Amino acid sequence: MPFGRTKPAAPVSAPDILAQKKNQLDLYNARFDHAVELFNDAIDSLGMTSHDIAETMQEISEYEKELETTKAGLSEARDKTERVIANFKSLLSID
Repeated sequence: MPFGRTKPAAPVSAPDILAQKKNQLDLYNARFDHAVELFNDAIDSLGMTSHDIAETMQEISEYEKELETTKAGLSEARDKTERVIANFKSLLSID
């Protein structure tokens, strides 16, 4: 055999090539399905995270409303107390 020449490859029959290509197609389809599944899982996970965040924000809003109501009640009680103190001082003529 002369230098640099290689033995020609044995010819592959058409059915063998077709079977190989079908196997490749099956592999590509499986990879595609796996990739889509990964994306769907990520989307589902992000959706659950978004839902949890919305619930937490709603809880915070409810607490803020309750705090504001409590704050308003405390302010009203303080105002009443200040008026009573002023009335008592005027009754006793203390300044």
